[in-house]
Amino acid sequence: MSLFKRVLQVLGSDLPGLFLAVVLLVVSADVFIRTVLRQSFHVAHDLAILAFAGVVWFGVVGAALKSELFGVRFFVDRLPPGPRRFMQALVHLLVIAIAAAVVRAAIAQVQTARFTTFLALGWPKWIVSAALGLAMLAVIAIQLIQLYEMWRRDSR
Repeated sequence: MSLFKRVLQVLGSDLPGLFLAVVLLVVSADVFIRTVLRQSFHVAHDLAILAFAGVVWFGVVGAALKSELFGVRFFVDRLPPGPRRFMQALVHLLVIAIAAAVVRAAIAQVQTARFTTFLALGWPKWIVSAALGLAMLAVIAIQLIQLYEMWRRDSR
């Protein structure tokens, strides 16, 4: 496995797993602290939101690596072989266009939200948008790789 594909694997599988563990730990700790100790865990909500956003954003990268984005494969695989290749290429291009639009929106969000912060953490809110942009850039890279591999396989 190439280094680039390993980085994509870390972004798409390892990182979402880590973020999910953070969500489970933070929420469990919050429930325990509120129930047993009758105290408040002030940053639990913000940490859970950040970690859950990481699960979603980087989980999309893992889905793209397995060619399972949004159930598109389910429909494309049911087409006859002739139109299937054309539709697969079209789907890759559409996903690239959508991800590029999301990257553009994430950049705009980062530029306009640099002064707002999460209430308890005091971290800038643009962190979530930057992570979304990074995940969408990874999705674009994956789609380009898959499109190239499909073209190379079909040209043989």
